[in-house]
Amino acid sequence: MPSGGRHRAPQPPSTVMKVLRTTGAVTALVSSGLAVTAAPASAATSDDFAKLRQCESGGNYRINTGNGYYGAYQFDAKTWHSLGYSGLPSDAPPALQDEAAYKLYNARGCSPWPSCSAQLGLTRNGPAPSSSSSTAASAPSSPIQRAITPVQPAMTLERAKSLLNSEDFTGTALSTALAGEVRPDAYVWQSEMRQKKFILQVDGRFGQESQGLASLYSYLTRVDDGSTGVVGKNLWDVTVTNPTVL
Repeated sequence: MPSGGRHRAPQPPSTVMKVLRTTGAVTALVSSGLAVTAAPASAATSDDFAKLRQCESGGNYRINTGNGYYGAYQFDAKTWHSLGYSGLPSDAPPALQDEAAYKLYNARGCSPWPSCSAQLGLTRNGPAPSSSSSTAASAPSSPIQRAITPVQPAMTLERAKSLLNSEDFTGTALSTALAGEVRPDAYVWQSEMRQKKFILQVDGRFGQESQGLASLYSYLTRVDDGSTGVVGKNLWDVTVTNPTVL
Protein backbone atom coordinates (compact mmCIF):
# COMPACT_ATOMS: atom_id res chain seq x y z
CA MET A 1 0.00 0.00 0.00
CA PRO A 2 1.30 3.52 -0.74
CA SER A 3 2.41 5.95 1.92
CA GLY A 4 0.87 9.34 2.58
CA GLY A 5 -2.05 10.90 4.43
CA ARG A 6 -2.45 11.78 8.06
CA HIS A 7 -1.87 9.34 10.89
CA ARG A 8 -3.11 10.22 14.32
CA ALA A 9 -2.49 7.92 17.27
CA PRO A 10 -5.36 5.44 17.76
CA GLN A 11 -7.47 6.14 20.84
CA PRO A 12 -9.10 3.44 22.97
CA PRO A 13 -12.79 2.86 22.29
CA SER A 14 -15.21 4.81 24.45
CA THR A 15 -17.44 3.21 27.09
CA VAL A 16 -20.37 3.61 24.72
CA MET A 17 -18.51 1.74 21.98
CA LYS A 18 -17.60 -1.05 24.39
CA VAL A 19 -21.25 -1.42 25.40
CA LEU A 20 -22.37 -1.48 21.78
CA ARG A 21 -19.77 -4.12 20.92
CA THR A 22 -20.79 -6.35 23.83
CA THR A 23 -24.37 -6.31 22.56
CA GLY A 24 -23.12 -7.19 19.08
CA ALA A 25 -24.67 -4.10 17.49
CA VAL A 26 -22.05 -1.54 16.52
CA THR A 27 -23.86 0.87 14.19
CA ALA A 28 -22.61 4.19 12.89
CA LEU A 29 -23.51 6.64 10.18
CA VAL A 30 -20.43 8.14 8.60
CA SER A 31 -19.89 11.06 6.29
CA SER A 32 -20.45 8.87 3.24
CA GLY A 33 -24.05 8.44 4.38
CA LEU A 34 -23.74 4.68 4.77
CA ALA A 35 -24.62 2.65 7.85
CA VAL A 36 -22.48 -0.33 8.89
CA THR A 37 -23.52 -2.86 11.50
CA ALA A 38 -21.79 -5.63 13.38
CA ALA A 39 -22.06 -8.99 11.64
CA PRO A 40 -23.02 -12.39 12.95
CA ALA A 41 -19.80 -14.32 13.42
CA SER A 42 -20.86 -17.18 11.19
CA ALA A 43 -22.57 -15.50 8.21
CA ALA A 44 -21.74 -17.20 4.92
CA THR A 45 -18.89 -15.69 2.91
CA SER A 46 -17.57 -15.89 -0.64
CA ASP A 47 -14.65 -17.85 0.80
CA ASP A 48 -17.09 -20.49 2.14
CA PHE A 49 -18.55 -20.96 -1.33
CA ALA A 50 -15.07 -21.12 -2.89
CA LYS A 51 -14.27 -23.99 -0.52
CA LEU A 52 -17.57 -25.64 -1.33
CA ARG A 53 -16.85 -25.45 -5.08
CA GLN A 54 -13.40 -26.89 -4.55
CA CYS A 55 -14.81 -29.82 -2.56
CA GLU A 56 -17.70 -30.53 -4.95
CA SER A 57 -15.93 -30.22 -8.29
CA GLY A 58 -12.37 -29.05 -7.83
CA GLY A 59 -13.70 -25.56 -8.60
CA ASN A 60 -14.49 -26.57 -12.21
CA TYR A 61 -17.51 -24.61 -13.44
CA ARG A 62 -17.67 -26.57 -16.71
CA ILE A 63 -17.50 -30.08 -15.33
CA ASN A 64 -19.96 -32.63 -16.79
CA THR A 65 -18.92 -36.21 -16.08
CA GLY A 66 -22.23 -37.77 -17.11
CA ASN A 67 -23.31 -38.63 -13.56
CA GLY A 68 -26.33 -36.33 -13.59
CA TYR A 69 -24.61 -33.51 -11.68
CA TYR A 70 -23.18 -30.44 -13.37
CA GLY A 71 -20.93 -27.46 -12.81
CA ALA A 72 -18.95 -26.13 -9.87
CA TYR A 73 -21.68 -26.82 -7.30
CA GLN A 74 -22.82 -30.14 -8.83
CA PHE A 75 -26.43 -29.16 -9.43
CA ASP A 76 -28.78 -31.72 -10.90
CA ALA A 77 -30.89 -30.45 -13.79
CA LYS A 78 -34.16 -30.55 -11.82
CA THR A 79 -32.80 -28.32 -9.04
CA TRP A 80 -31.19 -25.96 -11.56
CA HIS A 81 -34.45 -25.51 -13.47
CA SER A 82 -36.45 -25.08 -10.24
CA LEU A 83 -34.28 -22.05 -9.48
CA GLY A 84 -35.41 -20.45 -12.75
CA TYR A 85 -32.45 -21.29 -15.00
CA SER A 86 -32.46 -23.02 -18.37
CA GLY A 87 -30.01 -25.38 -20.00
CA LEU A 88 -27.35 -27.16 -17.96
CA PRO A 89 -25.42 -25.64 -15.04
CA SER A 90 -22.10 -26.61 -16.61
CA ASP A 91 -22.92 -24.44 -19.63
CA ALA A 92 -23.76 -21.38 -17.52
CA PRO A 93 -21.26 -18.58 -16.73
CA PRO A 94 -19.50 -18.83 -13.36
CA ALA A 95 -21.36 -15.77 -12.02
CA LEU A 96 -24.71 -17.40 -12.79
CA GLN A 97 -23.70 -20.64 -11.07
CA ASP A 98 -22.60 -18.64 -8.01
CA GLU A 99 -25.92 -16.79 -8.02
CA ALA A 100 -27.81 -20.09 -8.19
CA ALA A 101 -25.77 -21.55 -5.32
CA TYR A 102 -26.50 -18.49 -3.18
CA LYS A 103 -30.23 -18.80 -3.95
CA LEU A 104 -30.28 -22.48 -3.07
CA TYR A 105 -28.31 -21.92 0.13
CA ASN A 106 -30.64 -19.13 1.26
CA ALA A 107 -33.63 -21.41 0.63
CA ARG A 108 -32.32 -24.73 1.97
CA GLY A 109 -29.10 -24.05 3.81
CA CYS A 110 -26.28 -26.60 3.40
CA SER A 111 -28.59 -29.60 2.92
CA PRO A 112 -28.06 -29.78 -0.89
CA TRP A 113 -24.35 -30.43 -0.24
CA PRO A 114 -24.40 -32.76 2.80
CA SER A 115 -21.02 -34.43 2.36
CA CYS A 116 -18.90 -31.37 1.57
CA SER A 117 -20.66 -29.07 4.05
CA ALA A 118 -20.03 -31.62 6.81
CA GLN A 119 -16.44 -32.06 5.70
CA LEU A 120 -15.87 -28.29 5.66
CA GLY A 121 -17.84 -27.59 8.82
CA LEU A 122 -20.27 -25.29 6.98
CA THR A 123 -23.62 -24.57 8.61
CA ARG A 124 -26.54 -22.30 7.79
CA ASN A 125 -25.94 -19.42 10.18
CA GLY A 126 -26.33 -16.39 7.96
CA PRO A 127 -27.31 -15.26 4.47
CA ALA A 128 -25.15 -15.98 1.46
CA PRO A 129 -23.27 -13.00 0.00
CA SER A 130 -25.36 -11.19 -2.60
CA SER A 131 -24.41 -11.96 -6.17
CA SER A 132 -23.08 -9.15 -8.34
CA SER A 133 -25.54 -8.28 -11.10
CA SER A 134 -22.82 -6.36 -12.93
CA THR A 135 -20.62 -9.45 -12.99
CA ALA A 136 -23.45 -11.61 -14.28
CA ALA A 137 -24.32 -9.05 -16.93
CA SER A 138 -20.76 -8.85 -18.18
CA ALA A 139 -20.20 -12.63 -18.28
CA PRO A 140 -20.09 -14.22 -21.75
CA SER A 141 -23.57 -15.52 -22.65
CA SER A 142 -23.18 -17.67 -25.78
CA PRO A 143 -21.51 -21.11 -25.86
CA ILE A 144 -18.87 -19.80 -28.27
CA GLN A 145 -18.04 -16.83 -26.02
CA ARG A 146 -17.79 -19.11 -23.00
CA ALA A 147 -15.56 -21.52 -24.90
CA ILE A 148 -13.03 -18.84 -25.86
CA THR A 149 -13.17 -16.96 -22.55
CA PRO A 150 -10.73 -18.38 -19.98
CA VAL A 151 -12.28 -19.16 -16.61
CA GLN A 152 -10.39 -17.31 -13.90
CA PRO A 153 -9.76 -19.17 -10.66
CA ALA A 154 -12.11 -18.10 -7.90
CA MET A 155 -10.64 -15.56 -5.51
CA THR A 156 -10.00 -17.00 -2.06
CA LEU A 157 -8.16 -15.58 0.90
CA GLU A 158 -5.18 -17.85 0.25
CA ARG A 159 -5.02 -16.83 -3.42
CA ALA A 160 -5.48 -13.14 -2.56
CA LYS A 161 -2.56 -13.22 -0.13
CA SER A 162 -0.42 -15.01 -2.70
CA LEU A 163 -1.23 -12.41 -5.38
CA LEU A 164 -0.66 -9.61 -2.91
CA ASN A 165 2.87 -10.88 -2.26
CA SER A 166 3.60 -11.32 -5.97
CA GLU A 167 6.21 -9.09 -7.55
CA ASP A 168 3.76 -8.47 -10.40
CA PHE A 169 1.22 -6.80 -8.13
CA THR A 170 1.31 -3.01 -7.96
CA GLY A 171 -0.62 -1.72 -4.96
CA THR A 172 -2.60 1.48 -4.80
CA ALA A 173 -4.97 3.12 -2.34
CA LEU A 174 -8.33 1.35 -2.26
CA SER A 175 -11.25 3.53 -3.29
CA THR A 176 -14.57 3.18 -5.12
CA ALA A 177 -12.74 4.10 -8.33
CA LEU A 178 -11.58 0.44 -8.26
CA ALA A 179 -15.06 -1.02 -7.65
CA GLY A 180 -15.08 -2.70 -11.05
CA GLU A 181 -11.97 -4.77 -10.29
CA VAL A 182 -11.58 -7.89 -8.18
CA ARG A 183 -8.40 -7.01 -6.30
CA PRO A 184 -6.39 -9.17 -3.90
CA ASP A 185 -5.69 -6.23 -1.56
CA ALA A 186 -9.42 -5.42 -1.37
CA TYR A 187 -10.19 -9.09 -0.71
CA VAL A 188 -7.63 -9.28 2.13
CA TRP A 189 -8.86 -6.01 3.65
CA GLN A 190 -12.50 -7.11 3.48
CA SER A 191 -11.58 -10.46 5.06
CA GLU A 192 -9.85 -8.70 7.94
CA MET A 193 -12.90 -6.52 8.54
CA ARG A 194 -15.16 -9.59 8.52
CA GLN A 195 -12.89 -11.07 11.18
CA LYS A 196 -13.72 -7.97 13.24
CA LYS A 197 -17.39 -8.99 12.97
CA PHE A 198 -18.51 -6.23 10.60
CA ILE A 199 -21.09 -6.98 7.91
CA LEU A 200 -19.25 -6.83 4.61
CA GLN A 201 -19.33 -8.90 1.43
CA VAL A 202 -15.89 -10.36 0.79
CA ASP A 203 -15.58 -10.29 -2.99
CA GLY A 204 -12.47 -8.21 -3.72
CA ARG A 205 -14.52 -5.30 -5.10
CA PHE A 206 -14.06 -2.07 -3.17
CA GLY A 207 -17.51 -0.55 -3.63
CA GLN A 208 -19.74 1.71 -1.54
CA GLU A 209 -20.14 -0.89 1.20
CA SER A 210 -16.36 -1.07 1.69
CA GLN A 211 -16.07 2.70 1.44
CA GLY A 212 -18.66 3.11 4.19
CA LEU A 213 -16.85 0.69 6.48
CA ALA A 214 -13.49 2.37 5.80
CA SER A 215 -15.09 5.70 6.78
CA LEU A 216 -16.49 4.18 9.96
CA TYR A 217 -13.20 2.60 10.92
CA SER A 218 -11.34 5.86 10.32
CA TYR A 219 -13.83 7.55 12.65
CA LEU A 220 -13.40 4.90 15.35
CA THR A 221 -9.60 4.77 15.23
CA ARG A 222 -8.90 8.43 14.35
CA VAL A 223 -6.70 7.15 11.52
CA ASP A 224 -7.19 8.22 7.92
CA ASP A 225 -5.45 8.56 4.57
CA GLY A 226 -6.58 12.04 3.63
CA SER A 227 -9.85 11.12 1.89
CA THR A 228 -13.10 9.78 3.31
CA GLY A 229 -13.56 6.07 2.75
CA VAL A 230 -10.12 5.47 1.20
CA VAL A 231 -7.83 2.72 2.46
CA GLY A 232 -4.22 3.83 2.04
CA LYS A 233 -1.11 2.95 4.04
CA ASN A 234 -2.37 4.35 7.35
CA LEU A 235 -5.71 2.56 7.45
CA TRP A 236 -4.15 -0.59 5.96
CA ASP A 237 -1.62 -0.64 8.78
CA VAL A 238 -4.27 -0.53 11.55
CA THR A 239 -6.56 -3.07 9.87
CA VAL A 240 -4.15 -5.56 8.25
CA THR A 241 -0.46 -5.03 9.12
CA ASN A 242 -0.88 -4.25 12.83
CA PRO A 243 -4.62 -4.64 13.49
CA THR A 244 -6.19 -2.30 16.02
CA VAL A 245 -8.56 -4.02 18.43
CA LEU A 246 -11.95 -2.34 18.74
